[in-house]
Formats: sequence, C-alpha cells, structure tokens
Amino acid sequence: TRNSYKLQPPLLLFYLSYHRLLEDSMGNPKHTTFSTLCAALLLCGSSCVSAFSSTSRRSSYSTTHLTMTSSSTTPNLVTIQQANEAHNKNKNNDDDGPKNIFIDGSWHMPVGSTPRNGRSEYISGPRIPGACYFDIDDVAPVPGSASNPNKLPHMKPTSQLFACAMDQMGISPDDTLYVYATNGCGFYHRAYWTLSSCGYHDPEKVKLVQGSLDEWKECGGELEHGELNEDDERLFRMGDLNWKNKSPKYKCWKGDNDDSVADMEQVLAVVKEEGSETIIVDARSSGRFYGTAPEPRPGLRGGRMPGAINVPFISLLDSDDLTKFRPMEEVKDIFVKAGIVPLEEGSSVPRKVICSCGSGVTAAALAVALEECGLRKKEDITIYDGSWIEWGGNDDTPIIGANED
Repeated sequence: TRNSYKLQPPLLLFYLSYHRLLEDSMGNPKHTTFSTLCAALLLCGSSCVSAFSSTSRRSSYSTTHLTMTSSSTTPNLVTIQQANEAHNKNKNNDDDGPKNIFIDGSWHMPVGSTPRNGRSEYISGPRIPGACYFDIDDVAPVPGSASNPNKLPHMKPTSQLFACAMDQMGISPDDTLYVYATNGCGFYHRAYWTLSSCGYHDPEKVKLVQGSLDEWKECGGELEHGELNEDDERLFRMGDLNWKNKSPKYKCWKGDNDDSVADMEQVLAVVKEEGSETIIVDARSSGRFYGTAPEPRPGLRGGRMPGAINVPFISLLDSDDLTKFRPMEEVKDIFVKAGIVPLEEGSSVPRKVICSCGSGVTAAALAVALEECGLRKKEDITIYDGSWIEWGGNDDTPIIGANED
C-alpha cells in the first residue's frame, strides 16, 4: 500500500554483524577488536540511516493511521483525532462563549428491502455525546409548498427555516460545527454543504469529520449509547415548531443567497449554450449516466444532460471507509481526467461548475471535493438542487440516452 514500509536489508545486516561481533567477544575477547566493529559498521554503510528513517516513518504512520493521511486534510476536512480534541474542549467550556457543536449528518438512499435510515440510527445510537442530528429531509421546504412547488426532496432551506432549526439545536453563529456520519455512510456531505455553503453559517466554522464512529472509539473518543427518549429536544420536527410564525434568534451569516444552487432554467440555459463557460458534472454511477442502468426512482428517464461529464461520487471516497475522501491529490486527478482542469490566468477554461446527481445529495460530495482539492473556489460551484429527479422526470428536457452518442 502507499503508506506501508518494509524493513530494509541493511538494518538486518547490521543486526547480524553486531550479533556475530557479540559472539566473538564472548568466545574469545582477544579477537574482538575495534577494526572488527568498524568493518561491521562500514558493511552496513550509510543505507542503515535510510533504514532507521523508514522505521521512524513507519512508527509515525502507525500513530496516524487511525486518522488519515496528511494529503487528505484541509482547513475544512478534519481528522478523527482533531475532532476528538475539539470535543474534549467542550468539557472545559462552561461559559456562554462559542462552542464546538457535533452534528450527525447521516443520510441513506431509501431503496432496497431494508434501507438504512440516518435518523433512526441516530435515535438508537451510538452517538457522539451531545451531538445533534441534522435531517436534510426535515430542514427543507415542504414538497408542494410555495418555496418547493415541484415537490422535490431535501431542497435548500430558506434562511428563516434554517435559523429556526439552529435555534432548536442550540447553535449560535459563533459556534464551530463538526459534521460526522455513522459507519459506512457516504451521503453526509449534503448536511455539511447545507451548513457551510448556503450562506447561513460562516463556512470557516463548519468542519467535515473524516472517519467513522469505530475510528472515533479507537482513538479514545466517548460514545453515547442507548435509545433516545421521544421527548428528547434533539428529536424535533420542523413541522411541529410553527417556525413560519417565529422570529429566530440565530442570525444568518449572509441571509438568503441563491448563488449556491441552480434551478432547471439555469441548467437548461447552460445545456443549450454553445461554448458555455459552465461545466455540468454528474455524480451518478456511469450506468445511470449513460442510460445503461435503471434509475432507482420509478418514472424517471435514463441518460444524461447534453454536454455533461461524469464523476461518480463514490470514486472520490475511500473504498475502505466511505466517511473519508481519498487523498486530495487523487481527487483532483479524477476531476482533471474527467474534464475539469485547473484555472490558469488568461485561459478559456470554464470557471463555473454545476454539480448534479439523482436528487441533490451526492452532488454535494462533488461540490465539497472540488473546493477542497483546490480546483475551484466555493463561489464557482453550485448544486442543481432538483438534479435528475427533476430533469429526468420532465418530458421536455433534452436527454442523451443509451446508444445515442
């Protein structure tokens, strides 16, 4: 593996030479001379230093393996160890100042005979002690409401809806938010994106934890076990809060800012424009993108938007732990090979990127990864909130299906 090290032969040679020298010394001290010792050392040569250096690196790796490689960390992506340290600071913070708030952002595709449910798993535990749950389906405009007339799932919340949710979770604008996921959950990026990219909370104060709860426990992190009571304040539903008639205490960072999302008309304009300065990237699997695999939601056409490129979100995640991105160098290379190349001064490379997927969830993984690997800035990235559930469910949108290239 890329992080493993082997014991170098010179180190073994040094040990054997020293062992022979020791045997000679015990058998016949007169034969043990300074020159014999020098010969043993010279035989090993300077490469012994390299061997010891490798051993040192291996030791260093063993203490950091439970977190992540340094190439995967950014100011916004934090290791389990860093998150654990932030959580421990709360124990010594008894005043009303800024706190480190932990948020379970787990979500799962509602498909299959026994689908996982992030909210249910949060209720049953385990949880990081004191953590809240951010329900992307609940903290969102109600399907069919004035702000969601097309009845789409988990759309971007309005600033008032968001602020009321923050009040309910006891979050202030000065708090730093740590978004984590349960074991094997690769869909928590939407919760992080909603908290960090909609203009409602200072993005410098929102962190995405890289690693599982198993790793949290192995690193000495505490866990809260047992099912939560129904009257636990963390199990709120926005529909029960009468939030539309409230004046929230939480003050959003920038207020309503639609630059973080694109609607169908904006995406349609990009598709129809010759030589557009915007790239559309689709996070769905290649089978769904090319129309050779069925859509998991009934009634949707298969295929892709004309001109779109495909970067399956799963390709950006660590195959051994979906709660982590791959090293950012690898993530960047995946995007570049797909067609999103670095911006250079004076070049005509499209700057803007619209991320799409099935329903706006895994598109967030692309949006986060594009920013964290350094290919684009936050202001250059938007999510098509309706994504394929809207595009593929509309008979009038242009689609390239299987065998139509």
